[in-house]
Amino acid sequence: MTTPSRPSRTAALLASIVVALLGVTAYAASVGIGDAADPVAEQAVRVAPPEPAVVIGDSAIAALRWVPNAEFAIVGFEHTLDLESCRRLYYASCRGREGRTPPSVHAALLDHSDNYHTLVVATGYNDGTFGFEASFRNIVSRARSLGYERIVWYTLRSDVDYVSPGSVGNHETFADNNAELRRLIASGDFPDVVIADWGGYTADKREWFTTDGVHYRAVGAWAAADYLTRKMAFLDERPCPFPTAPNRLVENPCPDPDETGPVADVEALYPVGVDGLLCYEIGEQRRFECRTDYHVLQLTRELEPGMSGSDVGALQTRLQRLDLFAGAVDNVYGDTTTDAVSAFQDDNDLPVTGIADIDTLDALGFDVSAL
Repeated sequence: MTTPSRPSRTAALLASIVVALLGVTAYAASVGIGDAADPVAEQAVRVAPPEPAVVIGDSAIAALRWVPNAEFAIVGFEHTLDLESCRRLYYASCRGREGRTPPSVHAALLDHSDNYHTLVVATGYNDGTFGFEASFRNIVSRARSLGYERIVWYTLRSDVDYVSPGSVGNHETFADNNAELRRLIASGDFPDVVIADWGGYTADKREWFTTDGVHYRAVGAWAAADYLTRKMAFLDERPCPFPTAPNRLVENPCPDPDETGPVADVEALYPVGVDGLLCYEIGEQRRFECRTDYHVLQLTRELEPGMSGSDVGALQTRLQRLDLFAGAVDNVYGDTTTDAVSAFQDDNDLPVTGIADIDTLDALGFDVSAL
């Protein structure tokens, strides 16, 4: 049996203690949790307790455990975070950055058995379009058989540079799978599945993410914890645990964050800390190790016309997001790619050669330390 990453069935209680004793939010410091300044409205009354949930995710949302203290912003409901790098939905996962191959979401469900009522699926950046519907159906079927009453499924960010290991998935794959997810839910066969539109919620928040557009910076990790907290409060018809800004009233009932949009100033609410400092659990022994890691895509060669490969595809995707490359991402360094590189070089006062040399790749935001 695979041990979930830093199980946190008691995380809600621990987070409350941290909030109360350490002042985890600027709001708590300036007003005080429980003071008269944040009265609870009377229009929403919930008799049943919040539903316990397990969150099964991949390396994107794994920042909730990698960024120090970010998971303490997840409050209000009992939960476990099972977050692993390179996780896939149904098919065999790839080997992650922490030196192990995690079980798929489908397999990991057996580790959590029938202890929970809500499953949160925040995985998909390592999956292709092939088999997505089958993966979705198999996960829903297993969750139902284990007694889960609600499945919250995250959409993926698609305006991104990230290319999954083996080039299985990219920005087009993520957009296609989002569309397929919506189609399946619209069929009416899955009333127990709810979309958490993380892709839409963060569409205009590139500053929350590293250059690949998928992995979180420190502020993004805290924003992700805040989003999960608000989404679950909305689904449970509870008050929001925190206001949207210091000195504002707590909303009751908590509105759907997918409708209200993102919190404007995450750093005003939470002690975000040092950007780039990530704490991993290395190997099967889960040796704790903190280091600086910006999740910047590393290239191992300079690129030039005539080359092909996933690194060329990553270059094309980066140029596409800069509105310099209008062709299809085909992993082939042809004339269109050469022209786009030349245009970028011209815009950035670099020698215009059409060759993606070390200086050009560095200016594009790639990790060139291996060159």
